[in-house]
This record gives sequence, structure tokens and C-alpha cells, in this order.
Amino acid sequence: MSIVLDDGKSAVAGHDRALVERILAEARAMVAVEIDAVVQRNRVTGYGPLYDLVADYPFREGKGLRPAICLAAARAAGGYADQVRTSAAALELFHNAFLVHDDVEDASEYRRGSTTMLKSQGAAVAINVGDATTVLALQMLLDNTSRVGVRKALLVMAEVERMARESAEGQAIELDWIARGEFELTDQDYVRMAHKKTCWYTVIAPLRIGVICGHDAGAAFPLNEELLVLTELGHLAGVAFQICDDLLNLEADEVLYGKESAGDLWEGKRTIMLLHHLRAAAPAARRSAIRLLRQPRSAKQAADVAQLLTAMRDSGSLERGRRVAIEFSERAMEVDARSLLFLTADDDRRFLREMLRYVIERVK
Repeated sequence: MSIVLDDGKSAVAGHDRALVERILAEARAMVAVEIDAVVQRNRVTGYGPLYDLVADYPFREGKGLRPAICLAAARAAGGYADQVRTSAAALELFHNAFLVHDDVEDASEYRRGSTTMLKSQGAAVAINVGDATTVLALQMLLDNTSRVGVRKALLVMAEVERMARESAEGQAIELDWIARGEFELTDQDYVRMAHKKTCWYTVIAPLRIGVICGHDAGAAFPLNEELLVLTELGHLAGVAFQICDDLLNLEADEVLYGKESAGDLWEGKRTIMLLHHLRAAAPAARRSAIRLLRQPRSAKQAADVAQLLTAMRDSGSLERGRRVAIEFSERAMEVDARSLLFLTADDDRRFLREMLRYVIERVK
């Protein structure tokens, strides 16, 4: 499959679906074993009912993109799965902790095809489960010393600290926009927010941690130039991923997507598509959209949200978002082609390249 623009031209060739699905499935299976082991250990020694809830989100059907990127980067850097499995599983636990907390902050109702922890257990329990999930991730990072050694374990911990800090700052930016009713925003404002909120923990950190775990621990390890280019690549791929995620929120089949349709409009999130529509709309339509978006979720009506989505589609805002995502993906592929020569040319290396196409073609 490829993305086809209005002029009929395919901007990005379709990804190798078989390869991508194989590496994703391999990473999910590897991480599931690690997460199950740490949950079971803590269930026995701690308060069991808490860890029953901690196991909920990680074992719902998800893509497993972050651990797959981490696994592929480690092996492409010359390492083995055993060197990265603990780090990849910790990243997946951090991701799920973020999701539990995000659902509380956004008052979301559905996640991965089921009700959110917030909706089923309430805010207090959901926040505690998110906290406990974070603690288990930290526990795994401490256990990492026996798998990759103290030096690499500390480097991985430093990457995770940066990832978590950037993500929290990005979330703060987005929440602040909503709290202040801010709509005078540019695409660059969105990119800055996405760089912090999404790029670091979706692509940058998994790439960098994978290379750290898999790279030969020689005197020159790790090479700063290698890690720096991974930050550039992860930024471009992460922005493309986030825009496509926002598009899926507006357009995807709700069953496949696993979350409620148009949830971003219910929550008033500032996406590339919404910001374009607010710039393109006639004054009366713009005022009407802002009036709706400023209402709390409980006050919004489904018909009004559907009307805004139709207006965004009619104003070309969804198509523009698609074009911007393709632009960032193509720029990422240029960086990939010229700068990652230190990775071996194998299926894992190919997966990292195919991932740049996958992020704009996925349906969930």
C-alpha cells in the first residue's frame, strides 16, 4: 500500500509489510516474556491486586513499535536480542505508564479496543497504576546491569531520564494550550510540542538505547556522532508518526484504531489539521469551532463534533496534514540513507528503514 495524493502521485512507496510485521511480532513476544516475569515477581512479593491492574495495558493488543525499534537498532549495531530485551521491555512499561496517565489527563474513554483504566477504575486507581508501572520499569533498568554491564546500564538510564523529561515537558505544553484556551499557534509550535512529547519516547530513545546496547563496548563507545544523527532521524520520523496518529484519530475505523473516533476534537487537542482549519476557515466558522473546542468534554455534542470534522475535511486540512507527514517521512528517509552507514545491512537495518514508511501507512 502507498499513500496517494490528490494529484494521483504516490509520495512514499509502500512498506515491506511482511518484514515489519515479523519484527514487530518478535519484539512483542520478547517484551511480553520480560514484562510477565517482572509482574509475576512483584505480584508474589507485593500487593497482588495492584499488579493485576499493572498487567492490563501492556497485554492489550498494541503495535510494539518502540521495543521493535530498540531491538532492530541493537542487532543492526552488531548486538544480540539478549543484550536489549530488558531495556526494550522497560521502554514498553514506560510507554504504558504514560498511556495510563495520559488517559486520566485527557479524560479518554477507550484505549486499545477497551475501556481505559480511568473509566473502569477511576482516576485515583489509574494514577496509582501508572505510578506502579513506572516503578517496575525502573526496577528493570536496575536489573539491566547484569545483562549489559554497569557502564551501558547507566547510559541507558541517562537516555530514559532524558526521554521521560522531554515527554513530560511536551505533555505540559499541550495541556497548557488547552488550559489557556490558546489557538494562535503555528505549525512550528506543534512540531516543538511533538518533538518533546512524541519523538523522544517513540523513536529517538528506542534508537539510541538500541545502539548503546548492541554496540561493541570498546574504547570509543558510544560514538557521539552516531547518537546525534539518531536524534535527527528520530525527530523527523516522530513528527511524521504523531501527525499520522492525529489523522488516524480523525479518520480510522474505530475498531481497528482501538480508540474513540475524533477523540482529539472531544479533548480539544491542537493538531496540525485543526490549526490549519482555524487559519483557513471564514471568521464565523472559526469562532464556532473555537467556541466548541473550549467547551469541556461533557458539554460537547456529538453532532457538533461531527460537523467540525466535516468542516476540517472540506477545508483541506486533513489532506494538508497528510502532506506534512509525508514531507517529514521523506526527510527522515534522506537522513537514513546518508547517515546510518555504521549499521549492518541486514533485515533489522531494513526494518528501521521500512519503519519510516510504516508510520504513515498504518491503520492503527
